[in-house]
Amino acid sequence: MMHSWYVVSVWFHIVAATLWVGGMLFLVLVLVPALRRLPDRQLAVQLIRDTGRRFRSVGWVTLGVLLVTGTTNLLARGLGWDILRTADFWRSSFGAVLAFKLGVVALILVLSAVHDFRVGPRASEALRVNPTDPVALRLRVLATWFGRLNLVLALVVVACGVMLVRGRPW
Repeated sequence: MMHSWYVVSVWFHIVAATLWVGGMLFLVLVLVPALRRLPDRQLAVQLIRDTGRRFRSVGWVTLGVLLVTGTTNLLARGLGWDILRTADFWRSSFGAVLAFKLGVVALILVLSAVHDFRVGPRASEALRVNPTDPVALRLRVLATWFGRLNLVLALVVVACGVMLVRGRPW
């Protein structure tokens, strides 16, 4: 029975990661370039604002699912709190990759919070009020870089996940 729960948890983990990373890839590679070609700048701003708000909700739910299922997956693999508290575990290859992955996840959570609740909303509002205002344009660029950095970090987390189940390539 425990194995069944583990498989379900891994499935939810993979689906949540796919939705989160796939959504970011869609925004960066498909939506934003398409919106840049729209002649109506106000419409483009509105679409990216509305899409960003919707994806923000989806993103935070998926991050929550990833945190819960990631913890569940570790516990199901026999990595209880007693093992996680030992220095030997963190010096092992698996422990080193896990520590790096958790550090990157923590950074993603901080960057996501700043992007989603501070920089992004300020950029959207400033662009709505005056799309040619230099401050609005700087905020847009900053929000864009936050999003790109989070995408790169998310791909690093995926690579770490692969190494946790398949081993490091070096």
